[in-house]
Amino acid sequence: MGWIAYAIAWLAAALFWALAASWGSNRPPRETLVYGFLAMGPAALMGVGVWAISRRVEWNPRSRRFLTIHGAALLGFITVYATSWIWPDVVTGKGAEALARLRTSPILVWNLLMGTWLYLMVAGIAYAIRAQRTTRAMEVATTEARLLAQQAQLAALRAQVNPHFLFNALHSVGALVTRDPARADRALEQLGDLLRYALHAEDEVSFGREWAFTQDYLAFEELRLGTRLRVETEVDDAARGVLVPPLILQPLVENAVRHGIADRPEGGRIALRARVADHRLLLTVEDDGPGNGAKAGNGVGIGSVRERLSVLYGGAATLESHQLPHGYRVSLDLPCREAPEGAAS
Repeated sequence: MGWIAYAIAWLAAALFWALAASWGSNRPPRETLVYGFLAMGPAALMGVGVWAISRRVEWNPRSRRFLTIHGAALLGFITVYATSWIWPDVVTGKGAEALARLRTSPILVWNLLMGTWLYLMVAGIAYAIRAQRTTRAMEVATTEARLLAQQAQLAALRAQVNPHFLFNALHSVGALVTRDPARADRALEQLGDLLRYALHAEDEVSFGREWAFTQDYLAFEELRLGTRLRVETEVDDAARGVLVPPLILQPLVENAVRHGIADRPEGGRIALRARVADHRLLLTVEDDGPGNGAKAGNGVGIGSVRERLSVLYGGAATLESHQLPHGYRVSLDLPCREAPEGAAS
C-alpha cells in the first residue's frame, strides 16, 4: 500500500507539472504531458534511492558521513532532474543542440532549485517515516515487555497463593485425621479436585468456574466444620459469564471461614453475593464473626488478590473491606469482560 501511494503521488505531481507547463507556454496539455513525466519520472525513481540511503545513513546532520553522502546524492539528483527535459533530443542524436539550449535556458536555475527542493522533501519524508516506524516498534516492544512483566508478576503471585492454599487445606485435613478418618479420606479426595483447579487454571476463567471452585472449597471445609459452617449465596446468572482471574474469590471466602467462623464453637454464617451492574461485576463476602477478618486483611490470600487486581486492572478494579457491628465484609468491584459462549459453567 505504501509504494502504491508513492507512485500515485508522483503521478499526480507529473500531471500538475504538465498542466503548469501548458498554462505557462500556451501549449496544449497533451504536448506538455511527456515533459511532465520526463521531469517527475526520474525524480520518482531517484526517490527510491533516497529511501534506501535513509535506511543506511542514520539521521545526524552533524555527521560528516551524513553530509557527504547526502551532498553527493543531492548533486546527482538535481543534475538528473535539471537535464531530464533534453533527454529525448540526446537519444535522437541531437545532443549538441540540446546542451546548447540547456546552457542558455531560462529555466535551468529553476530546475536546479526545484530538484533541490524535491530531494530535501523526499529525504525528509523518508526519515520521518522511519522515525515513526522506530517509535511504533519501540512502543510495541515496551508494551510487550510490560505484558511479560505483568505475566511474570502474576505467576509469582499465583505461586505465592498456591502453597498458602495447600498449607491451609492440609491443616484442615489434619484436623480430621484423628477425629474422623472416614471424613478425612473424603476430604483428601476433594482436595485433589481443588488442587487441579488451583494449579492448572488459565490466566482468566469464567466466574461460573471460579464460583464452582469456591463451592467445592466450602464443601471441603464443611467436612471439618459440619453444621457450624452455614452458607448463604446469591449469584446472578449474568455474573457467571464474566471473565475473572482464578483464585480471586476463594481467598476471601477462606479468610472469612478461618477468621470469622472456625474459632467459634457455635460456628457462624457466611454470605456470598455476585451480581452485575453497569457493566461491573460486584462480589461480596460477609461473615457474622467477631470481625477478626480485619486482622488478616493484609495476609497472603487477600494481599495477593489486591496485588493481582492492581496488575490486571490498574485503578479499574477495587477491593474494599469493612468492619461491621457483627462481622466483616470484603467487596470486589471488577470491570466486566464476557467469557466465550459455553465457557461460563
